[in-house]
Amino acid sequence: MYTVEFSEVHQVGAELYPDNMAAAVHQSAWFDMSIHHRAACILMVGDMGQGATVDLVLQEASDNAGTGAVNIAGKAIAQLTQAGGDGNDVCIIELRTEEMTPGFDFVRAVLTIANAAVDASLITFGIVNRYAPVATALVTEIVA
Repeated sequence: MYTVEFSEVHQVGAELYPDNMAAAVHQSAWFDMSIHHRAACILMVGDMGQGATVDLVLQEASDNAGTGAVNIAGKAIAQLTQAGGDGNDVCIIELRTEEMTPGFDFVRAVLTIANAAVDASLITFGIVNRYAPVATALVTEIVA
């Protein structure tokens, strides 16, 4: 029997709520990875406007103000396109702290939508925590 609950070991770190997002760059808040060993960023894309494209990359920085922000090598999805039939897709980027630059403990997701609006949302979880249980401040309700 398992006694550890999902909400005790997976912390909601940052999110972009479901919306019909205009063609623009959308950024999540910075998420502190110093208290986790891993993270997973989950992107859900619904309907895509004519000619729309979607790109997602993870960035790292040295603080929650984004100081020194840079893309993390190898942490980007292959571009999704409306023409390629990529609507209603789910993409996941996984990250281990050893893939980050020393001294860069903060991560955010950068979602770039071009040419037309897209229904999309994303959520990032901190996982394999250094301390348990994790904070649940960003969660409205937990039913276990």
